Amino acid sequence: MNALERIREYRQSHGTAYTLRRLGQKAVQRLLGTYERRRRREQASETQLAFQRENPPEAGLISLVVPVYNTDPRMLRELLDSIRSQTYRRFEALLYDGASTRPETLAVLAGLPEADGLPCFRVIHGDKNEGISGNTNAAVRQARGDYIVLCDHDDLLTPDALWEVARCIAQTRADLIYSDEDRITSDGRSHMDPHYKPDFCPDNLVSDNYICHLAAVRKSLFEEAGGLRSGFDGSQDHDLFLRLTERTDKVEHIPRVLYSWREVLTSRSHLDLYSCLESGCRAAEEHEARLGRSVHAVPVRKEIRLWYDIPREASVEALVHGTTEDACRECLGELVFRTDWPRLTGSLLVADEHERIPLINSAARSSEADYLLLLDADTTEMNRYFLREMLMYAQREDVAGVTGVLTDRKGRITHGGFALGMEGIARCINEGMYYAAGGWHDMMNKVHNISAVSLCCLLIRRDVWLDLDESFCGGLAAADLGLRQRKAGRWFVFTPHARAVLSPRPLLLSGKERLPEDLALFRQKWGNDLPDPCYSRHFSRKNANYHY
Repeated sequence: MNALERIREYRQSHGTAYTLRRLGQKAVQRLLGTYERRRRREQASETQLAFQRENPPEAGLISLVVPVYNTDPRMLRELLDSIRSQTYRRFEALLYDGASTRPETLAVLAGLPEADGLPCFRVIHGDKNEGISGNTNAAVRQARGDYIVLCDHDDLLTPDALWEVARCIAQTRADLIYSDEDRITSDGRSHMDPHYKPDFCPDNLVSDNYICHLAAVRKSLFEEAGGLRSGFDGSQDHDLFLRLTERTDKVEHIPRVLYSWREVLTSRSHLDLYSCLESGCRAAEEHEARLGRSVHAVPVRKEIRLWYDIPREASVEALVHGTTEDACRECLGELVFRTDWPRLTGSLLVADEHERIPLINSAARSSEADYLLLLDADTTEMNRYFLREMLMYAQREDVAGVTGVLTDRKGRITHGGFALGMEGIARCINEGMYYAAGGWHDMMNKVHNISAVSLCCLLIRRDVWLDLDESFCGGLAAADLGLRQRKAGRWFVFTPHARAVLSPRPLLLSGKERLPEDLALFRQKWGNDLPDPCYSRHFSRKNANYHY
């Protein structure tokens, strides 16, 4: 697929306006080097690298695993140079060649041990090419370290990559460790598109392999999980990470760009994207089945779309809150008319915004329904599967609550969940962006985890309901609820497939007008420094729009 075809495909899925905006951003990045400057500020200085060389963490031997097959010799040499530059020296680099036929590739491998004179590089020649999974597994079987680090044959590591991994191992003894990454042009001249990732979020991972690289795995866990599976080549890492996280919750994220993914248009992810998505769907289905959840996964555009089975006898009570009874009644009537859920009832909670929280608590405590839907009375134009989409996730034991995407009548987001730790404590994610655009790494088109939702739209199982803190008068009650639910070990889920229209409502939604007493109370309970595991700290704290 050439560049023009990729742009045309991107426009079809994201819209013309957002495509032009992204093209402009990429042009600025390349022409003005905006990310290059930021990257230089964020990368380790020479003084820090010197300190790392003199102070290795106590992490033992780390095995860096690189499957090789007919790799471009220039790219392979650049990878090897990045490995040689590592400040952590207690590693071995295993390059497993899957019977390459390209003389230039074989020449680079043949000269490697002599050129280095170091025991940390090991070249292993296989009898045949077993694909990326088979070649990687063969290399892992030869690994001597307690941890393996997965690396592609044409990508690059920063000099401090293994040192940061080693420090994380020494401090946490995690089973799976991953870092942020960026992209590098095929000619190696410029870096771009940093992927600042969240901490471990299970729904993000099912929808999309956001972990990717750099990834370090405890070797014993890799072997216990069965290693990479050749039947999932194209999404083999995604399948592996899903199986690993079924076996451990000791997953750590290093919020630093330690890995550069080479932008090669001949890679399988570019040439055969649909096949990779199909493999990802099978991996997601098997993962959910192993967790005891019945689901069907299908590729939709570039996303993995899940359809969970839901018991049709589940009952839902909508707690519709607003300032007038007519508005509440009209909203409830439209909800019943537009959605197809058979056991749906409703309660009308009429009060000013500052007086609603006690009413919501009282109605939630007295309800006998299986699920509670908090819904602002000004919500309208719900799509047909508005309830079903949220019920699919709310039924899970590990989920605290679910929200959809709310927009104004022009399709601009007025609610996409909350990011915490912002100015004013919480901000609506991607507020004002057209919902179809997708945004940062297409997040708004994927199911993912968020730290909190507003009281305008929240579906929750009644058995995990926690009363809202009635000391709050506005929307920070919802942010407080999010933190209490996470403390209890449950997740909030955002699904873009449940959609409705709602104009902005300041106190309950946007976060632009916070009551001073609410801000003081929230900071008293939770402190001033409030990192959001679902939203990278690399981003601006002013607005939750993924700008850095």
